[in-house]
Amino acid sequence: MNDKITQDNSSGNEPDIILEVKDLHKSFGDHEVLKGISTTIRRGDVLALIGPSGCGKSTFLRSLNLLETPTSGQVLFEGTDLTSPTVNINHVREKIGMVFQQFNLFPNKTILENITLAPVTLGKKSKREAEAQAFALLERIGLKDKASSYPSQLSGGQKQRIAIVRSLAMDPDIILFDEPTSALDPEMVKEVLSVMQELAESGMTMVVVTHEMGFAREVANRVMFINEGIIQEENTPEQIFSAPKNPRLREFLSKVL
Repeated sequence: MNDKITQDNSSGNEPDIILEVKDLHKSFGDHEVLKGISTTIRRGDVLALIGPSGCGKSTFLRSLNLLETPTSGQVLFEGTDLTSPTVNINHVREKIGMVFQQFNLFPNKTILENITLAPVTLGKKSKREAEAQAFALLERIGLKDKASSYPSQLSGGQKQRIAIVRSLAMDPDIILFDEPTSALDPEMVKEVLSVMQELAESGMTMVVVTHEMGFAREVANRVMFINEGIIQEENTPEQIFSAPKNPRLREFLSKVL
């Protein structure tokens, strides 16, 4: 996987930039959730988004692949402005993986079918190629024996690992995680985080909305604290957790650590 990312550079003066967000705003009616967020994400970054509930983290994440349409501002993915009306967003999303809280697996399809459906349907791989990759990915996460099972036969942690593998089957350039462990029992959290840590170590670019401060501290190379719709502090994990500058961040950390 790391080789793919190294080779798959985008064009432009700064080929390592994969996502650029410029003055992003999002309102729901009269309620402004995002109030002007700008940031740059480079290949290999693992960006953890932290902050209190309702601060705009998930809205920001979902704006990165236009699951939420920004009210104003720009999201550039590998140099393409996703907010442009001429962009085929479904085509772009093929390179932006997404892992949700609630797994979103098809209950009437086997695990193998869940993983191979998108790459085969979209013509990215033949059925044989997709199945070979699926078995390799399942073996990597220790669930090869579940290929013919259905989602209802799996634990929550197993379902989330399958959801991650399903995203990987599309060979994405970046994966967005929206609180991937929040729906899991505590004993299942570790098995999902370990897969995510392995992905990070292999070089996958990841943006993760998380309440798992240990993951943010140990795996991320950048942490962004969002509060009241803006970035109130963004820095390395060491700086965020050991020497936070923003008073609201200090208050937040005092409650969650």
